[in-house]
Amino acid sequence: KASQCPDESTKGSLVVLAASSMAPAFSSSEDQLLAENPCITDVAFSYGSSATLAAQIVNGSPADVFVSASEATMNTVKNAGRTLSIDNFAKNIGEIMVSASSRSANKITSLTNLSKSSNPGIKVGLCVTTAPCGALADSIFEKSGSERRALADTESPSVEDLVSKIEMGELDAGIVYHSDCVNAQKNKRALCVSIPADMNSTNSYYVAALNTRNVTQQFVDFVSSPAFTTSLQSKYGFLAP
Repeated sequence: KASQCPDESTKGSLVVLAASSMAPAFSSSEDQLLAENPCITDVAFSYGSSATLAAQIVNGSPADVFVSASEATMNTVKNAGRTLSIDNFAKNIGEIMVSASSRSANKITSLTNLSKSSNPGIKVGLCVTTAPCGALADSIFEKSGSERRALADTESPSVEDLVSKIEMGELDAGIVYHSDCVNAQKNKRALCVSIPADMNSTNSYYVAALNTRNVTQQFVDFVSSPAFTTSLQSKYGFLAP
């Protein structure tokens, strides 16, 4: 582990636009990243829906690294000629998150319990279809024969937004990522119900360098490293790519 930057001229800070489901893992590993990469002086993370972030990058928003929660959103940036290297470093699956304060908390044991006919008065949230977490939910509905229209009372722009509404009790439940559930259950703010494998769906996470700076590649290498990907799987509920 280097203690000082071998080439001072390469030192600098980074702007990283990242899928909001990566926030817990990135915030807890930032110290390790900076310790292992002394040329990186600071990282400014901006989180949101991958679709929104991809549009910002294509429209010229300054960024060094893009971390997306789906292949489609990464392709938006790639097809605009903005990516230099792309690595697939993780996967995630869908899960039902239930607010710990919901009156329906003990009645939700499967996807069918999200319907009004099964649970009158239930308030369910989903991510918008354009966000990877929304596309994931649509894929789950297709396999399970449910309908977005029939279930969704509200649509969130990002999974971070959806999770906070469930944790605060504004919503009874929603479909989020397994990694979000792992994080929320640690904080005891929500309960989670797994979705059977034959109805569930996965999506892949990608990290891309958007320029040739040394520090940019160092960040990409850190995200793809065995140490980081192992901790994503063991601590945060992500799956191997």
